[in-house]
Amino acid sequence: MSNKTKLFLTISILFSILIPLFAFEWPQDNIQSSKINTYFGQKRAQTISNSITFSESENVKATDDGNISIIITEHDDGFNWFESPLGTAVIISHEDSLQSVYGNLDTYEINPDILKSPKIKKGTRISTTGNSGWQEDNSFLEFQVLDSKNNNFVNPLILMPRLNSQNELTISKVQLKNKFGKYYDLSTQTQIPSGIYKIFKSRQNLAIPYKISIAVNGIESEQITFDTLKMDQNDLAIEGQTFYTVSDIYPNETNMLIGEIYLPNGQNTLRIIQTDFAGNKTSKTFKISTY
Repeated sequence: MSNKTKLFLTISILFSILIPLFAFEWPQDNIQSSKINTYFGQKRAQTISNSITFSESENVKATDDGNISIIITEHDDGFNWFESPLGTAVIISHEDSLQSVYGNLDTYEINPDILKSPKIKKGTRISTTGNSGWQEDNSFLEFQVLDSKNNNFVNPLILMPRLNSQNELTISKVQLKNKFGKYYDLSTQTQIPSGIYKIFKSRQNLAIPYKISIAVNGIESEQITFDTLKMDQNDLAIEGQTFYTVSDIYPNETNMLIGEIYLPNGQNTLRIIQTDFAGNKTSKTFKISTY
C-alpha cells in the first residue's frame, strides 16, 4: 500500500491527532486563506463546489509527479466527469487513482514542454490562469482532486500542506426543523415536541468545516465530514448518517444543514462541535425540554 493510500484512508485519524502529513504541493505559490475565493463543499450556483478556486492569477504548477491524462481546450465538450465547464484544463493522473485537475487556464500560455511527454514532475509549470472556464470574468485557477477509482471528488485541503491561517467557524442561528416543516429557533425556544429533527445553522460564505459532530445526551448522533463529495443518483452529495445533496445541505440562501437527530421525551442536552482543517474546534451546547 502506497503512502498516498495510507494517508487517504486514515485522514480522519491524522486530523484528530494533528500529524502534519500531506501528499500534494499547492498548485500556486504563496498560498494563504485570503487567496482562496471558494472552498470545496460551499454552495456554488445550483450545486456544491467540488473544487477550490483562487482569488489571484498566478503561474500554475503540477502538485505531484504523474502522467498527463488529457489537455482540454476551452471549446472541448463531452467530458462528463464535471458538473460545469472548466475551460482550458490539464488533468494529471497520480498513483492510487488520484487525479489533479487544473481548470480555467490560459489556452495560449500552456507550457509547450508538457506537450512533448506525458510524464510530468512535481513543480513543473503548466500554464498561467486565463479566462476560459465558467468563472467568466475571473481569471483564477479552479483546482480539483478526483478519486477515479471510487468516482469521488476529494477535498484538496486534506492532501495539501496546512494553510497558515483558517477562517473562523461560527455556530449561530441554530434551528430545528421537524418532519412537518416547522422550525424551532433554539435561541428562543427550548420546549419542543420529541421526534426527529434536521438541524440548521447560519451559512458562512468562506468558512467550511472539516467535520461537524452532533451529540444528544453525550452520545454522538451525527457526523458530517467535508473530505469527499460522492455521486448519489447523479447528484453530488456529502456523507453523514445518510447522503445529503445540495438541496439538503443548502435549502436556501441563509441556512446550512449540519445533521439530523432524534430527541426523546424529557430533558436533552444537544452539543454541536465543528472542527476545521487545522484541528481547531468550535462548539455550542443547548438544553432542550421535549414532551
